[in-house]
Amino acid sequence: MTSHFPSGRPLFSLLEDTYVSAVGHRLTVHGRWGDVEVSDDSPLVREALNRMSLGPVSLENIPVLFAEFNRWRTEGYCGTEWPRLRLTLDELGGCVVPSLGLHDGAGPILSLEAVVGDAVFRWPQIEDDDPIEFPPEARIEDVHGDQALVCAGPPYLVVLHRTPATGIAKQLLDGKTTVAEVAERLQVDQDIVADVVAYLASAGFILTEGSR
Repeated sequence: MTSHFPSGRPLFSLLEDTYVSAVGHRLTVHGRWGDVEVSDDSPLVREALNRMSLGPVSLENIPVLFAEFNRWRTEGYCGTEWPRLRLTLDELGGCVVPSLGLHDGAGPILSLEAVVGDAVFRWPQIEDDDPIEFPPEARIEDVHGDQALVCAGPPYLVVLHRTPATGIAKQLLDGKTTVAEVAERLQVDQDIVADVVAYLASAGFILTEGSR
């Protein structure tokens, strides 16, 4: 399965009960599933973790990643810094909270909060006309005062901060549909629906024809 590159703003943070300690060249992330000694203590990783400890942030604002992102857009060159940081994010597993924001500066519309320590986040590519649906057990519940999509089995729960994420999730709870159909029903930009569905798929909530 290929990777989806979001049109919105990918944001990353650390779980609220997670903190980072640095002693010399030893960088340790202390989380609910124990301590993780980070194998890469480069300035890039230190800067990223420092920013993520303050709340959901756009990591592409780190200068070296911003330059690499711009080169990718203009030349198609992938670069080495983002894949390097990705290895650390994978190493931290469920300590990392991936979120999705829009370009309105109003914060995330949804966040993925791990329920297991070895959760790994990816943006799977789902075509706009692919039939998709939720597992039968999926439901929206109140979790610590927030609406969240929950289900037994997936490695994450999905905190629904605001529209359009909440509306898209409710459409999927109604049964099998497609990205294009949801966008038309809600009158929401199709790229935004595709972003939300990619996050829901990474969280383990999207069933496609090939995943049953």
